[in-house]
Amino acid sequence: MRFSHLYKTGLMLFFLLATTISAQNYAPVFDFEKVMDTYFDDSGLISFQDGKIIFAPGNRLNAQVAVVDQENKVLARFPFHPRYKAHEGVYARALVQAPADITLTKPGIYNIVYIVDGRPATRLPFRLVQTSAGDDPFNPRKEFAFDGYWRTFAFIIMDDWKGEEWPEVYYWLGGLDLPKGQNDDKQIVTLFRDGKMVAHSKTRNGFYKKGHFEKVHSHLYHIHPENKSYNARPFLLKDWLVDGVYELRVNRLSDKAALRSFDFRVVNGKIEGHPRSRLGYQPQTDYIAPRVQKRSSTYPELVEAIWIEDRQLK
Repeated sequence: MRFSHLYKTGLMLFFLLATTISAQNYAPVFDFEKVMDTYFDDSGLISFQDGKIIFAPGNRLNAQVAVVDQENKVLARFPFHPRYKAHEGVYARALVQAPADITLTKPGIYNIVYIVDGRPATRLPFRLVQTSAGDDPFNPRKEFAFDGYWRTFAFIIMDDWKGEEWPEVYYWLGGLDLPKGQNDDKQIVTLFRDGKMVAHSKTRNGFYKKGHFEKVHSHLYHIHPENKSYNARPFLLKDWLVDGVYELRVNRLSDKAALRSFDFRVVNGKIEGHPRSRLGYQPQTDYIAPRVQKRSSTYPELVEAIWIEDRQLK
C-alpha cells in the first residue's frame, strides 16, 4: 500500500517559508525515527513529549510542534523548552513544554510540523481513520487509527556479530496489520535479490500486537529450515553487498498475508541511500537525515542509518 498522496498534501503556507540550504549551514532537522515514534492512541490522542534535533542551533532552542489539518488550519501548537535536555555536537534532545496533547476526532489527512526559528524543519503527514463508531452498547466509545509512513518506511543500521557488521532492519507494525478480531500475531522477513530469495528472519521472533504502530526489528539469516534455526548462519553485511535490486518483504506468520515491501539497490558494492536522505533535498521539510540514535546509548549519539521505502525500482 502506498501513501505518495500524503507526501504531496497540504502545508503550502509553510512551504512558502522554506529556503534553500547552503552547504556550510545546514538547517535543523528532527530525527525522523523519533518523529515516527510519537505517541498516538485509539482515542485519537497525540501526545508530544520530546524531540531529537540534528544540526541543532546554538545553545538555546526556539522551536515548536504544530498539528495542521488538510485545509492548512493550525489546530494546535506546542513550544519546546528553550534549554536542551542534552546536546552533543550537531545532535540534541529537547523537551516539549507539557501538557502537549491534542485529540483528533475528524477523519482526514493531517500533518505534524516541527518548526525552528519560525521556519518549518520536518513534517509527518498521516491519515486519521475511524475504526469504531461507538455504537456497541458494551463499548460505547469511538475509536480511531493513525495511518501513514509507518507502512512504507524502514531503516537499516549495523549490529555486530563476532566482529563483523550485521545489518539490523527496523520497521513499524500495529493493529492495522492484524487479522480482524485478533489481538496479536507474528511476522517473518524475507530478502530478495533480483527476485530470488537470499535470506530470511527466524519465525520464532517477530511478535507484534494491537494498537498504534510500534517499532520492531529483525536480523536476517541464510536460508535454513525452521527446525535448524538454532544453527542458522547470520546474513552479514558482506552478504548484502552483492549488486542488484533488493526487496525486503514482511509477511504475517498466521496466514502469510503481505504486510510490507521495502525496496533498495546495491550498486558497486554499496547500498544506495534514499533520495530524501541527500543533503540539500527539497522541500527541506521532507528531508530524512541518514542518522538515528545509537541503540546502546541514552546520551545523544548518532549512527548511520539507511532509510528504505516501498517504491518501484528497476
